[in-house]
This record gives sequence, structure tokens and C-alpha cells, in this order.
Amino acid sequence: MKKYHLILVLLTFLFVGFISVDAKASFTVATFADPSNNSSDPLFTVDFTSLTLTGGWSDAKTDLTLQVPHSGNTFSNAWFTTNGPITMTQILPSLPYYNAGAGQIDFYKDGTSTNPLLVINFDSGFVSPYGFGAVFIASNITITGSEITGSLSQEQFSFSFSNTAPLSNGHNGFTATAAFTSSAVPEPATIALLTIGALALLKRKNGK
Repeated sequence: MKKYHLILVLLTFLFVGFISVDAKASFTVATFADPSNNSSDPLFTVDFTSLTLTGGWSDAKTDLTLQVPHSGNTFSNAWFTTNGPITMTQILPSLPYYNAGAGQIDFYKDGTSTNPLLVINFDSGFVSPYGFGAVFIASNITITGSEITGSLSQEQFSFSFSNTAPLSNGHNGFTATAAFTSSAVPEPATIALLTIGALALLKRKNGK
């Protein structure tokens, strides 16, 4: 019996350790390809004069296919909003790179404006008009919503800008279409507890 207990403990540590290491591998939470073909129908407006970033794809529009590998679901004609302007501050006067403030991005399925599929909250971000690519990325992120199950950690997201066009209101800045991707890792502690619980049940069943 003691030998069995020792084997069970060793298997528990090995199994939990294996899953915890494997759980550190990042996976895609949600993604969409650019739903707009040209700059006349942008998703984002980046205004360096007013130091604001606004974005969204209204429910009245089509062609945004939100894929959520985390849940295994795909939503046609989804839409999203940034819930108002996101403030920006220039990092250095000589460089066109900007820090973004806190914000929230909500994704909805076609024809609804409640029970969001994804809710992305972030504390700060980074906006670049070019360089390594025109992007909007963020840090200190939490992803929740009806399509999220379990606990996530190390959440990340990025909007990759394309089809940029200068603003027509006399301000310095641009509009852009965009593709989106987000990633995370499962919470190792949650997986470890589930593993230990499963092995405890195995021990109870066979430890007669």
C-alpha cells in the first residue's frame, strides 16, 4: 500500500508538472482578419493632434468574422467598440510612437448589444504608425466575456493596421483598417488543482 501511495504521489507531481509546463504555451483566444478592403471604410482613427485613438466596427456593417479558438466558436458579422476615445501621450517629441491609456474593447455577435462575447480591459498600450508595423497593442490585459471559460493569464492582443490614410480634418494622424488577434495561457494553478483532484479520485477508487 505504501508503495502504491509513493507511486501515486510521484505520478501526481510528474503529471501536474507536465501539464503546468505545457500550459505555459500560448494559444489564440480570438482573432479576425481585416473585414475592410480599403481606407474608405476604416476601423480606427488615430489622431496625433487631439491625442486620441477611437475604433470599432458597427453592427450595421458585415464581413467581420470573429473566430474564438478558445471556445471553438465562430461568429459571422460580429462587431466591436472601443467604448469611447483612448487617450495617447507621445513617448519622445522626436519619435512618432505613443503610449495609450486605459480602455475597454467589447465584441458582440451580429444583431446584439448585450452579453458581449469578449470584454478586453487594459491598463496601457502602445501605438505605432510604422516602424515594425503600424499597430495598437496593450499590456496588463484581462479578457472576459461569454466565450471565455476558466482562468487565463498573460493575456495579450494586437490590432495590426493597414490601408492607412491621412486624416481629412486638418489634424495630424491617420485612419486604418485592421486585423486582430489575442492570446493567453491557461492558469496553471487551476489545471494543477483539477489534476490533483482527479488523481485523488483514482486513489479512492483503487486504494481498498
